[in-house]
Amino acid sequence: MNYKREVAGLRGGKAVFITLQTNEQNSFTRDNLLELESILEEIRKDPELRAVVLTSENEKFFSNGVDAQNIIQTEQSRLAEEMGQIVLFFNYLMKFDKPLVAEVTGYAMGGGAVITIASDFKFMLAGKGRISFTEVFFGLPLPGTVVEKVKTCIAPHRINEVIYGGIFKADEARQIGLVDDVADSRENLRKLTQKKLDQILKVPTSAFGHTKLSLHREILQSEEAHMKNLDESFRNPVIMKNLLEAMSALKEGRRPQFQ
Repeated sequence: MNYKREVAGLRGGKAVFITLQTNEQNSFTRDNLLELESILEEIRKDPELRAVVLTSENEKFFSNGVDAQNIIQTEQSRLAEEMGQIVLFFNYLMKFDKPLVAEVTGYAMGGGAVITIASDFKFMLAGKGRISFTEVFFGLPLPGTVVEKVKTCIAPHRINEVIYGGIFKADEARQIGLVDDVADSRENLRKLTQKKLDQILKVPTSAFGHTKLSLHREILQSEEAHMKNLDESFRNPVIMKNLLEAMSALKEGRRPQFQ
């Protein structure tokens, strides 16, 4: 089971806590992202379920992003489809009309950072965990819609640092706007989540959803153009060769040799 679901009754209604448990690094494949989207669609259509929390019980990883072994084993003709699913899922989260909270309990790298930045409210556990958009280290351009979202929450003079793979501890991530707050224990992390849910669930779902669409309107209006650019990137033989080299090097524990 890739995702554990628990429904909790709060002051303003019911929230669904989804625990990521895809593998030892909570990494993503196209199939398990489609599964998660299907779960969120069920929640979105149920009026009794008013919010979602993404969390992890993994001692090290919230999510380590796209699954390297899966990418290595994917036929080259399907790589663009496989890799592109995390971007499609990010775009879906931009439109998800109920409050979404990320409890970043450990490392959130690559796709893990993408899921975090897509969430409406983001709380991180202090400690050994880090957050970083590591895509560029694998020879991939950071998707345009993700860049646009980063620009809405990061101070302009820190944007380049973030989108080109800066690695941030919890307190650093809070200071620059990648997360909203930091907790020193899992218990206090959950308290931050519950406090935010108690507050935001006072807002009717319809008001929240339409306000969220207004917030993301410019990002969503540019979605088609950004996806076209991404498709062109995936058709670039140098980019795809660098991606496969990076994934192989990661699994083999060596430094990649890029073109």
